[in-house]
Amino acid sequence: MSVVLDALETDGGSLTEVAQRTGLRLDVVRAAAAHLVRLGRVQRCELQFGCASGARCGDCTLACGARPDTLGR
Repeated sequence: MSVVLDALETDGGSLTEVAQRTGLRLDVVRAAAAHLVRLGRVQRCELQFGCASGARCGDCTLACGARPDTLGR
């Protein structure tokens, strides 16, 4: 569990990335992370990919239409 905690504190990332960096199986990393959440040592964060439900592309600052370097493309 300390290896998973160290990996999360050092580089963060997804549990898949932690498993790859540590060489642990993904199910082991998931179990350790769930236990660390229960202990209050780490917080679970949901990552959202794509636009939120009902949102239009360009509504958020991450949209390519909102980035100055992509205007006119």
